[in-house]
Amino acid sequence: MLVVLSKALAFVLIILIGYICKRRGFFSPTDYQVVSKIVLNITLPCAVINSFAHFEMDFSLIAAVFLGLFGNLMMLFVSLMLTRGDTPATKIFYIFSLAGYNVGCFTLPFAQAFLTPFAVVGLCMFDVGNSIMCTGMTYALTASCIGYADGRKDKFSMKNITDKLLHSVPFVVYISMLVLSLAGFHFPKSVYTFTEIVGTGNPFLSMLMIGMMFEIKLDKKAMGYVKELFSVRYAISLLCAAAFIYLAPFKQEINYVIALAFMAPCTIIGPIFVEKLGANVQLASLFNSLTIITSVVLFTAFFIIING
Repeated sequence: MLVVLSKALAFVLIILIGYICKRRGFFSPTDYQVVSKIVLNITLPCAVINSFAHFEMDFSLIAAVFLGLFGNLMMLFVSLMLTRGDTPATKIFYIFSLAGYNVGCFTLPFAQAFLTPFAVVGLCMFDVGNSIMCTGMTYALTASCIGYADGRKDKFSMKNITDKLLHSVPFVVYISMLVLSLAGFHFPKSVYTFTEIVGTGNPFLSMLMIGMMFEIKLDKKAMGYVKELFSVRYAISLLCAAAFIYLAPFKQEINYVIALAFMAPCTIIGPIFVEKLGANVQLASLFNSLTIITSVVLFTAFFIIING
């Protein structure tokens, strides 16, 4: 437990380092844009490739893939219901604060430390559905259906959505690796050695980027948004977690790991998409940071309860 908590604390400290460096003038207020490009186009794709080094599709757990998709679509629907009549900027902020779960960088280390290998496979299957949405689908749908913060909107068509998806490097890499894995193809070990070195830097750069985006200046209206989002995200997360722990028909270890996934923090690339759509990236990074801290507390309580 101490090792995993230390890693979670390290995430929070890296965010703090990014914020302090920006406040001290070491980083300019716009330097996060360079880091976000590195994360989105280099370190995250390498981390995705490396995650498939030993990935084997377990078709007995195919339901977990659909649960990952369902969780994202459910929260996408909730965000749209909460922001009916609001500005596109507010809708964008809500969508990327509610939809998506940080599985690879955050939840997976906890699962590997405290649950069985079979449960970890179940979590990876959940992340297949989750990542299809997080790495590009939610962004493409938002750009076409909601538009940008300045009022622009991409024409809603399969061509535009497909174009957005094909310009999302993480999405293209994820789908390509999924297809290759299903076909039984694996790259030579030397390729994974390279992607491991580059991908290992992804959690650090992602957390540093969030810290660089972070801004605590909140007006009353923004604070109201944060309170509502926090309440809604974790109320739904805890309800879903309880449902899987006590009601789901799967093996207990799978119920536990799916419950854990629903309590995960926001995806780390959410603020990047918020910035690309022109909405309030400072507010998005603040909320992202709060979910990381909250999920550390929830995960700790969860493992104390199930091991008690």
